[in-house]
This record gives sequence, structure tokens and C-alpha cells, in this order.
Amino acid sequence: MQSNSRNPLTNYLILSLCAVVALVMASNYVGQYAATVTSNTVNLIVSAPLVALSILLVFRNGIRGNFGRAWIFFAAFAVLWFTAERIWTLYELVYQVSPWPSEADFFWLAGYPPYFAFAFFYMRSFGKSISAKLVAAAVATVLMVLAFIIYATSEEHSGLSDYERALALSYPVADAISLLPIVLALGLFFRGQVNLMWSLMFLGMQSFAVADLGFTVLSLDSKYYTGHPVDIPYFWGYILLLFGLCSHLQIFRKRGPNNQFNNQDGMR
Repeated sequence: MQSNSRNPLTNYLILSLCAVVALVMASNYVGQYAATVTSNTVNLIVSAPLVALSILLVFRNGIRGNFGRAWIFFAAFAVLWFTAERIWTLYELVYQVSPWPSEADFFWLAGYPPYFAFAFFYMRSFGKSISAKLVAAAVATVLMVLAFIIYATSEEHSGLSDYERALALSYPVADAISLLPIVLALGLFFRGQVNLMWSLMFLGMQSFAVADLGFTVLSLDSKYYTGHPVDIPYFWGYILLLFGLCSHLQIFRKRGPNNQFNNQDGMR
């Protein structure tokens, strides 16, 4: 699915990414509490529309073919993570206790299987375009990232219990596994077989992976707080996914009797 002209959403995407950087850095300059409040507010602003648009795409697309199933799983992923975010906010701003570890972790971790299912069904239609070399590169990337995670977190951290340490490590491990479809999608993008806006559905998850690794390293040393600059890639992840959904909604809005996107299994 290629495009010869720049998608108008791209300008808004760039502006949104820059705005998040400015907000996070400015709130950190004011103080940690300001950073925490700003972080939770921005999180709601970017995660709530993600849920709404993902559900809208399910109704727009139905349950036909690979893409219909893919959007159902993506909506489940978005709802689970939105629930986790609100639990985190409730603990932090209302109860004013540490939100980690908490029930939010269950919903975050439960969101990974639906995302993997989304990636499977979404990439399934591009099976003929995915070469053995690309699959090998994706597997190698996952193994290298896992090795790096083990190395980066190999030191003892007496401030955490075994449960907390295992919980902190579970996120980058799950993110590393999610790199498999991400590398495949990026491979298709750099080979010119899909456009940038299509790739946002996977670039967003890659951004989460970067943020989670930073969260893990800082948490193991008890240096993380909500609103830390390491959260910037986390917000970027939501924004990338959100604009990816907007791009797909544009595609379905253009559907007509002679439009190629009526054939969901042949969508590119």
C-alpha cells in the first residue's frame, strides 16, 4: 500500500510527538509532582481515543477475513491497556500510594496476547511478501534483545522482592517477543511494500518496547517515577497507534464499488 503524496495526517503526527516532548520536559522542570499529574493527564488524552477508534474500526470493518479478526483483537488490547492505565491513575492520584506493583500489571500483561493475535491476522495477508530472510532477521532481533535484557538486568537489586523483579522483567521480555511482527512490518516498509502510516500500528509497539526497557532499568534501581522523561517513548507509542487507526479509518471512508479496499484480504 504505497502513497505518492504525503498523508496530511503526517504533519499532525509530527506536531503531536513534539508537543509531548515539550510537555514532559516542562513538567519535569517544574517538579516531580507536576510531572506525575501531567503524565496521567496526557495518558488519558492519548489512550481514550485509541479505545474509541479501535471499537469504531471493528464496527466499520465487521468480522470478515483476516482484517476483521485483527481489529477485534486490537480493540481487546486497547481496552485492557486503557483499564490498566486508569487503575494506575487511581492508585497514584486518588489513593496516593505506589501503583507498582498493582492490579494494573495484570491488565497490561493480559493485553500482549491480543496484540500478538492482531499482528498475526494483520500480517497474514502479506504472507507472500515475507521472505525467509526477513523472518530470520526478525527472530535474530528478538534473541539479541532478550540477551541484552538479561545482561542489562543481571545485577542484584536488593530493594526489590523476587516477585517485583520478575514482574519488572516480564514487560521487556513480552516487548522483545512482540518485536517479531514489528521487524517483519518494518521490513515490508523499507522494501516499499507498505506506507509509513500503515507501519504506525507496529512502530507504536516498538516505541512501547523502548519505554518499557527504560522503565525496567530505572525501576530496578528505584529511580523511576511517573512522568520521568523515559515516559516520552511510551506516549509516542499511543500517539503512533492512534494516528495509525486514523489512517485506517480514512481508508475505509474511501470504500466504494470500485475501491480495492472492498477486498479486505487483499488490502495493502
